[in-house]
Amino acid sequence: MSSDLSSKANKERAVVVLIPLLLLQLALLSLQIENPSGISLLKSWTLAIQAPIVAVSSGITGGIQRVWRNYFWTVGARAENEQLKDSVHRLSLLNNSYEEMKQENIRLRRLLTLIEANSFKTIGSRVVARTPSFLTNVIYINRGSADGVYHDAPVLSGDGIIGRTILVAKHQSQVQLITNPDASIGAIIERTRTPGVLKGSGNVLLDLDYIGNTEQVNVGDIVLSSGLDGIYPKGLPIGKVVDSQKGKSVYRSIKVEPVVDLIRLEEVSVLLPESFTEHPGF
Repeated sequence: MSSDLSSKANKERAVVVLIPLLLLQLALLSLQIENPSGISLLKSWTLAIQAPIVAVSSGITGGIQRVWRNYFWTVGARAENEQLKDSVHRLSLLNNSYEEMKQENIRLRRLLTLIEANSFKTIGSRVVARTPSFLTNVIYINRGSADGVYHDAPVLSGDGIIGRTILVAKHQSQVQLITNPDASIGAIIERTRTPGVLKGSGNVLLDLDYIGNTEQVNVGDIVLSSGLDGIYPKGLPIGKVVDSQKGKSVYRSIKVEPVVDLIRLEEVSVLLPESFTEHPGF
């Protein structure tokens, strides 16, 4: 019985020793045996085992690299986009500033042309305020008695008459616009030389009164100051006729649109007393 157990144990030990020897022999043979492509079997088996691992590792590494590159690209693109937005905003502000200066220059040139053409003595001024409701037809300018401005001084823009001063402080004046219901100007139709009186109506159009029904007054006729009111110089533009009809009385019903955009006034010029000294016919 004991001899049988001993024999069995010897066989198991022999098998244990034999298996590694066989594996070693197989490995040595695999080093020598090559496949049709010239690669040894051991190398082929090794590559076969490594291939899935390498593929997974490569995919993970590539994915991380792509995420990393995309992250930095996104951050860089966002920063560049913000810089571009800032540049566009600054250029837009600069362009608006240039356009504003251009428009102001045009208005001042028209005003200077009107003044030089009539040899007026004037002082330039800016509109600093206006009453909340346009129907009151009053503005405020930043010139007053300290600058030579006086009561009832004519106020002009580059296109023509806008009104007269009615209240004068030391450094500021209130100007009644020609559209004010209390305003009136001696007027004359340029084409026919027909005189009349231009009155404010409280809205954007003026009423030209005391023109007889027999007079020919056409839409588009230019209306000038006549100088007969003792305030405004003769021959300055006031407006143009936009409606002319025979009235129910002896006078025509005539509506005149001011040549000046009174809602958007910014720069004006006030006539000084020297103008009237040099032009006694005013």
